[in-house]
Amino acid sequence: MNYKSNNAGLLSTESRETFAPPSSLPYQLHADQSVSFFQHIFRTRPAARVNGRPIRESDQTDARRPSRLETWAYAVERLVHRTDRRRRVLILGSGLLADGILVQLQSDAKVSFYSPVVSSKHGESNGKRLADFSQLGEILERERVDCIAVAMAERRGTLPIDQLLACKLRGIRVEDGTAFYEKISGKIPLAGLNPSFLIFNEGFRWPTQAAKRGIDLLFSALCLMLAAPIFLVLPILIKLTSPGPVFYRQERIGLNGGRFSMLKFRSMVADAESHGRAVWAVEGDTRVTWLGGFMRKFRLDELPQLVNVFRGEMSFVGPRPERPEFVGSLCDIIPYYSLRHTVKPGITGWAQVMFRYGASQQESPEKLQYDLYYIKKMSIGLDCRIFLKTFRTVFFGVGAR
Repeated sequence: MNYKSNNAGLLSTESRETFAPPSSLPYQLHADQSVSFFQHIFRTRPAARVNGRPIRESDQTDARRPSRLETWAYAVERLVHRTDRRRRVLILGSGLLADGILVQLQSDAKVSFYSPVVSSKHGESNGKRLADFSQLGEILERERVDCIAVAMAERRGTLPIDQLLACKLRGIRVEDGTAFYEKISGKIPLAGLNPSFLIFNEGFRWPTQAAKRGIDLLFSALCLMLAAPIFLVLPILIKLTSPGPVFYRQERIGLNGGRFSMLKFRSMVADAESHGRAVWAVEGDTRVTWLGGFMRKFRLDELPQLVNVFRGEMSFVGPRPERPEFVGSLCDIIPYYSLRHTVKPGITGWAQVMFRYGASQQESPEKLQYDLYYIKKMSIGLDCRIFLKTFRTVFFGVGAR
């Protein structure tokens, strides 16, 4: 999908292949709402007809029977047609949350939702401006919408309660925009996030803490034994390639804001922060030694954190611990950032496997959205999923910096 600006200064969407906008959009929703649809056309095999009437199966006894090859070809065609069909979603709202849903639906091929409708006089909009909600039912019927994502920034006095209730009773799913975005993206959006969503929504229940701690103890001890040869070889190589200590201790923020010393194999030159102030790691950081670059690529420099896990200061899976020099400023500029400290930090996490390695203040909000999703959905099953994704990073060096 490509975005282009029309003469009214609104954003419209353009499709090059299977998506095509309707020839006209005479939609009248609300003074501060606007709508655009994308029609996905599926070609289905037409039924045989005689004089305009469909032929029943009993009437086709004398017709030529299709060959076995034709039967299989038709079955495959129908299977592809059925699995390729996507849900038709109407996004009711405007602003960052609505735009985020729109981008997610159009960019992620794995998402089975599709066909956005977006609105508003506030900021940029991705469709035509509408006057009221009187034709909402007609639009839903014409476009065969089966899900409505309500992403309106301001709902008081503007939310079409009667129309949405009628849609619900007709079998059309009506979902909160924040919950819908969470479902299709694997993260909780900061845009439009209200405390009520965190308070009244399901999740944030951790009945597996004891099991999680038991797994951390068992696997950290096992991994320390299996990694014993690496703990013998790497210190020698570090000493031979650059002067300085083998291990690097760095203060980090852990559970409930407590501080602990996180261990790493030293991958930078000694006194990398000689100016006495914390510095974010950057792409192609000149402070990283050639051996350090190799260790970072395959996360070997993180192995000493198995000791932190064994001590109970960290877990195998959780939000990555941040330095106290950065936490203070991040809490001031990013809402809900302190929620990361309600669980133990981890060696790997949902943000690490779903997002590129983020090591800057600009990327911290994006990482936090993934961290909030993990905190809400935390379970042994999700931890196993993160482990499998982490193996890809370890063995293929994806996302290292």
